[in-house]
Amino acid sequence: MDFHAAELAPSRAYVNVMPNDSLRYTFVARVPGAFMYHCGTAPVAAHIANGMYGAIIVDPVRPRPAAREFVLLQSEFYLGPKQGPDSMQALDWQRMLDFAPDYVTFNGVANLYATHPLAVGVGEPLRFYVVNAGPNRVSAFHIVGAIFDRVYLDGSEAPLRGVQTFNVPVGGGMIFEARLVEEGIYPFVSHAFADATKGAVGMLRAGNPTGSAAH
Repeated sequence: MDFHAAELAPSRAYVNVMPNDSLRYTFVARVPGAFMYHCGTAPVAAHIANGMYGAIIVDPVRPRPAAREFVLLQSEFYLGPKQGPDSMQALDWQRMLDFAPDYVTFNGVANLYATHPLAVGVGEPLRFYVVNAGPNRVSAFHIVGAIFDRVYLDGSEAPLRGVQTFNVPVGGGMIFEARLVEEGIYPFVSHAFADATKGAVGMLRAGNPTGSAAH
């Protein structure tokens, strides 16, 4: 297991653990931010593409200002042909090497928050911890109809201000803060629109709006 929030020797801690074996180590999460963790056994790309990843949020010693918080973990799935009576699909290694995902998702399900929008308040401070597990595609994070008040790159303490879209690299994490100025439905996407079309899209429902948003 590779924890991006840790600072320790991989040769000691990030080693293969065989069946019926175990390993224990500890670390102090010194740097606040949004970090990835994942299986580090070769081939790492295959393990990440099969879902062996997660996010760790490290809070600063002095708490951040109160906000409605969400964790969004972007990742990709590369599927081979359906097989067997249950139509199971395994990882297609060549599709992964060709950067050709079938789905790009937030929190493991394509279009999850498009069909189940996230409810927020008008003018409410919002904070998004966005981690990009990949294994290949950059996440160009954007909220349609909003401009980010602050964007924190990894563990940086000095934010960028007034940002419309920002790339979260593969294996990276960033913190985005915004407020929605009026009642309505606001899509959030990876602005790499091929990826949004494949599932990296969701909705924020501010207040109690009527109608819908298509983007």
